[in-house]
Amino acid sequence: MKIIKLKQIDSTHKLALRMIENNSAFECGIITETQTNGVGRCERKWASAPGNLYSSVIKKLPKNKDMCKISLATACAVHKIVKNLLDPEKKDHLYLHWPNDIYYKNKKLSGILLAVIDDWIVISVGLNIRSVSIPTAISLEGIIGVSDISAQEVFRSILDNLNYELNFIEAGRFSDIREYWLQNIFGMDSEVTIKNGSDTLSGIVRGVDRFGRLILECNEERLYISSGDMFTNEKKITVNYDEKK
Repeated sequence: MKIIKLKQIDSTHKLALRMIENNSAFECGIITETQTNGVGRCERKWASAPGNLYSSVIKKLPKNKDMCKISLATACAVHKIVKNLLDPEKKDHLYLHWPNDIYYKNKKLSGILLAVIDDWIVISVGLNIRSVSIPTAISLEGIIGVSDISAQEVFRSILDNLNYELNFIEAGRFSDIREYWLQNIFGMDSEVTIKNGSDTLSGIVRGVDRFGRLILECNEERLYISSGDMFTNEKKITVNYDEKK
């Protein structure tokens, strides 16, 4: 896969979307040293300190268009790369934070953003390698100390792992991805709050189901959540949310 390397761009995610909208898209990876207007989920600004990974991948939309599964598969790809960089005693503190973030202990290390336009999918990955700008985040160097790890090196590994994980879905083996999530999920059996727009729901995390949805136990019922943001220590408000099964 061709990799487009940039010094600076407003956002690799926005560039990928523009390429699709302008009919100039092809399967590729995009990586930049800095972003001037990085974006996260729900159009939140993504801080873009120097030395970190800012990247996007443009791919033809897989035959299996289940975005929950693709989201979890992408998070697995990133988690496995980072885990291989950690000392054994630190590996158990690296978590998959639903829907697709990577946390070390209780701090965010990596975020993932997905978008679909026509028959293309954009998978954007941000990873704090050398610096962070908020106290709720952490960098790889903050975990392992000063290193010579480069953003380009990590990105190439993520590309390889991403194809590997997506092939599991295409082969009907999402159960492998689900099992990895259950082994590494953040907040298992803990109370959390899910926000989706103006809707807010609190409950106990009971894992992810065979479709990649978060299983949340609320008032002795199990709810299956397909999208939203997960938080701890939030005000507990119960509303009707998503489907029950």
